[in-house]
Amino acid sequence: MSEVRPLSADDISAVAALYTRILRHSDATPPAALSAYFRAFYLDGPYCDPEIPALVHVADSGRVNGFVGVHSVPYLVGERRLRAAFCGALMSEDHESDPLAGARLLKAFVSGPQDISLSETANVISETMWTKLRGRTIPGYSFEWFRVFRPAGFATALAGEKAAFVRHFAPVSRFVDTRLSGKSSLGRFAPAPAPAGLMAEDADFDAFAEAIRKLSAGKQARPDWENGYLDHVLANAVIKPAYGHAHMGLVKTRSGDVLGAFLYHLKPDGIGRVLQVMAAPGRLGPVLDLMFAHALEKGASGLRGRTSPELIEAATGRSMIMATISSTVIQTKDPALAEPFLSGDCMLTGLAGERWNRFFGGDFD
Repeated sequence: MSEVRPLSADDISAVAALYTRILRHSDATPPAALSAYFRAFYLDGPYCDPEIPALVHVADSGRVNGFVGVHSVPYLVGERRLRAAFCGALMSEDHESDPLAGARLLKAFVSGPQDISLSETANVISETMWTKLRGRTIPGYSFEWFRVFRPAGFATALAGEKAAFVRHFAPVSRFVDTRLSGKSSLGRFAPAPAPAGLMAEDADFDAFAEAIRKLSAGKQARPDWENGYLDHVLANAVIKPAYGHAHMGLVKTRSGDVLGAFLYHLKPDGIGRVLQVMAAPGRLGPVLDLMFAHALEKGASGLRGRTSPELIEAATGRSMIMATISSTVIQTKDPALAEPFLSGDCMLTGLAGERWNRFFGGDFD
């Protein structure tokens, strides 16, 4: 009889193969680095909670045919210390013979002992399953945003993510964008001038971490960054070779007060991937402007990232494009715990979510 049980070390090779087939669309043998990271992240990580494990679905034959990645996050809601858990990769095969494997995995996950269950990578099918399990979609955190700086370069970089040969046209795109840069009709692609009295500067690891602590402290719900958790997250977050070099920046006043912080990854002529952008209350707009200018100076054709309610509000007049690619969902044992997340009074996604780990932007080949 099929069953759902915790991931064990003996399952790692089967899960890595499943991941390679389903999410990387390849029948190749999984690289050793991928298997090693599965073990490091889901079994040996310093913040793994043995009571909230990643799960596998085992078919009647004894073969692993499903997996849900789970990682726990120490969260503060007000002053209450709680356990949150993120549902990452949810995958299953043998749909004809075992169509409910994915549903069983998700049900087993939300039935765990965590106070708060979350995912920021729910597709249409899994979002429906979450709803049936009393989960709710959080609209403000469920969009991807895009900001174009160099139209030809942006189009080339976006196409190059699907077909690598297109990247060879980058020099042509640079030429086109240079020729078009003087056209008044393209003025809307230029970032707004830096607000008077504010500046962006590159930040080292420690300065950036301290800014994240301060900027998130006013949120009703936010990760508990103590006991080394933020250092652990950032150490993984900066290593995303598939996305490019990590750029950490702070937005400051002339007197040195920190008003915002941002972290994005960028390859030459590419579309930068913004993992985190934060600001003091009411100041996200100018922080976005300075981040845009910073990325343009570094050679970005554009930027993309995940929305928050504050960012959606600040996007007005900043020529940003929004699209739904995956949804952020929540389910809680106590309905009151969901309120800060649904109202937007929380730090969620980015360093507080799933995308800091190396399954996003890692290079395991």
